[in-house]
Amino acid sequence: MSQSPLKNKPSVRQRRDALLAECTLQRAALGVQTQLLLQPLTGGNLRQTIMARVKKPLLVGAAVLGLMLLRPRRSLPMLLRASKLLRHATVALPVIRSVLQRMDRQREHHTAK
Repeated sequence: MSQSPLKNKPSVRQRRDALLAECTLQRAALGVQTQLLLQPLTGGNLRQTIMARVKKPLLVGAAVLGLMLLRPRRSLPMLLRASKLLRHATVALPVIRSVLQRMDRQREHHTAK
């Protein structure tokens, strides 16, 4: 004789306890994953990371503000020239870098012989 399906079913309390245990395990796993994601940003690293990214723009902004306050008539043309130079530098730097790398490779090739 086979048992009726009602006797094999877990009770409501057993299902609730099983769901609570599963939720607890998922919550613990989520906590571990969150700690792993935030680990590089905790402690002094967060402060250092933010300051490394913000330091240069703050310095540039302070310099621009200082120029605007001290010499307002001369600062705008100077800022326009600086922006043009910066545009040219951003174009020229990769070219200069590739030329220097090529020269280094040639020097290594000649010293290896």
